[in-house]
Amino acid sequence: MSPQPSSKRQDLQGIRGLAILSVLGFHFYPTYFPNGYLGVDQFFVLSGFLMCMLLTKSETMPVISGVLHFYSRRFKRILPLYLLFIFLTVISLYTIFPDTALLQNQSSATKALLFVSNRPHTGEEDYFEKLLIAIDLFTHTWSLSVEIQFYFIVPLIFLIGSYFSGFYKYGYYFVLGLISFTFYSILPLEVAFNSLFARIWQFLIGMVIYLHSVNPSKSGNSSSYKLLETAENGESEKVSLVDDFSEDEVEDEIVDIAKPPTPPAPSTYLGPFSKYCFLIPMAFVVTYPIAMPLFTFFTGLLMLVSTDDEFLSNRVLTYIGDISYSLYLIHWPIYAYTKLTFGNDPYALAAGLIISVIVAFSVYETYEKWYLKLSNMSCALLIICLFITNVVLINKDAIQDMNFMNEQVNSGNSTSSRLDGVTPNMTFDDATRLNKYWNKYDIEVMIEPGCVKRTPQHSRWCDYELKGDEFKLAIFGNSYTKNHHKMFIQECKNRAYNITVDSERGCEPLAASPNDKHCLKKLSEFAEFIENAKPDYAFMFTRFFAVADKFKDSNSTDLSTDSIYLMMKSQLNKFIPFIKKKLYILDSFPRANSGYIARVPGDLKNGKKIEDISKAMLRPDGYERGRLRHAALVKECGDKCELIDYLPLFWNNSTHLYQYFDSRGFSYFTSPNHLSAHGIELVRHIYTKICANLD
Repeated sequence: MSPQPSSKRQDLQGIRGLAILSVLGFHFYPTYFPNGYLGVDQFFVLSGFLMCMLLTKSETMPVISGVLHFYSRRFKRILPLYLLFIFLTVISLYTIFPDTALLQNQSSATKALLFVSNRPHTGEEDYFEKLLIAIDLFTHTWSLSVEIQFYFIVPLIFLIGSYFSGFYKYGYYFVLGLISFTFYSILPLEVAFNSLFARIWQFLIGMVIYLHSVNPSKSGNSSSYKLLETAENGESEKVSLVDDFSEDEVEDEIVDIAKPPTPPAPSTYLGPFSKYCFLIPMAFVVTYPIAMPLFTFFTGLLMLVSTDDEFLSNRVLTYIGDISYSLYLIHWPIYAYTKLTFGNDPYALAAGLIISVIVAFSVYETYEKWYLKLSNMSCALLIICLFITNVVLINKDAIQDMNFMNEQVNSGNSTSSRLDGVTPNMTFDDATRLNKYWNKYDIEVMIEPGCVKRTPQHSRWCDYELKGDEFKLAIFGNSYTKNHHKMFIQECKNRAYNITVDSERGCEPLAASPNDKHCLKKLSEFAEFIENAKPDYAFMFTRFFAVADKFKDSNSTDLSTDSIYLMMKSQLNKFIPFIKKKLYILDSFPRANSGYIARVPGDLKNGKKIEDISKAMLRPDGYERGRLRHAALVKECGDKCELIDYLPLFWNNSTHLYQYFDSRGFSYFTSPNHLSAHGIELVRHIYTKICANLD
């Protein structure tokens, strides 16, 4: 018998390669690939195609055996690499990432381990916002969660569909897809994005394409589309086909299929150029910021017409498809580290992308190929060991942290309302421990429980009903609002009957940079919040961003033509009519060098001069521009506005420098540049005085 030609659907690997390239573009270069995240939609369609193939292969088995075969194949393919990824990511979390990332990522790792990363998100956990700050190392695992969850219902969907034939089978899948697509269309974007039920239609498109592939229309030329090539006339052969995958994987299946009398020549379904009808608009959608649900349908149609396509089957593109599962899992933690360490430095981002590809190549050629050759029993043992190891690693310091938190709470309750737990007899070593603790828990320990959500449309708007009977207060701004939250309530609760809160991470109520679409949108929401609240007094807690943007003319500080200042004036005019008495605005001050915070106690202990440490702790960041704009704004506002200034509290008269730590090394700031619990205690007296003097 002559050698059999390969009938592996290399074009599917090519489509998968394009999909992972889109995702990489979106993460590393979102300006150029604003819709690159649609590559994940392509993965879902491809996955539906190949899941349907695996279930079809199991049709001749007893139902239970067929379902078990499906799950054994899927879990063997997915879990060993996925669990290793979690293990290595958690190790890197404990070693090279900042302490402030620990708490969020321990929680995210647990969700990833249980495949519930796509559970409904709160306003503080918006997917695209998490992409921008790149502190959650498991953000991208939401799609694996969707896929695994679909695995638990797809056998039932397939079994019911197997009772239908012809038109009725397609009608069955069409109705299910229509229900899911309707769900996808009517839900808010942030809900639909992560929802399994809003994604089912994408899997079903792939399933229908597969069913059509193995049951082509008998009208016209019956060989116009063939899924598999054949080698000899009139014989039965075994041929390889790309198996299904989770996100981006590759595996060969052996499928028995009877050959037609005459082997068809390589062709596409609609002609040799038909693929461009879909590739060109899909490329346009990925690179231009327009929404287009047709992208998913185009993926299915491309799969239909791309059999034997030379472009999609080229060796480079298909190999990218081969390593895409590793690349998808690996690239995000590398990107997050690059982003957190180097910001938007283009050379660092390019290096991160190259490193991601190299690591994915190495993992694919070694670990992936190795575990796929293991027996089912050996692979199951590997999965169990990795799972248990991850559970222990993720929760290794949970009990210690819980005990320490209880000590902090008990200390605060038994002596005073202080949040930092600092006592006079503490040492440099205590400062090291507490600085790490404040970094790890950051804002989490600064929020007072008891929030009552005011409206379902605004998940961040909170009301606190308090003991006082005199005033209604509002506090709003970016994450500094939550940073000051518990302390502010402690100081004002005896005079306020209600404190309402709005916190928008990374956004200021007064201004947004012209290219920051997210925060530009939030400006109107801040105004809506104040109009809705109608407080007696309002407090604006913000870490500066846009208000300290550079002036267009570096040689001029003329605010009458400054676009940021004019925006601040416009926003203030929207607030003031709805604030009955006064608006307090936190003034700008220089940020801390977050990378140096952990070193402060040790340097003091080793005798390093306070002057040198103070210089190392401060970042030149243009905060003066924010102060200039604030001063002019408050002057124009008059008696109804007042600035709150922290700078005098940080000034050291001996060194003539701003000092962001005390003499024992306790830091006033955390790594994300929020005030630490110790920093909050430093500024507390300001609010004690303000709240006592409200009239």
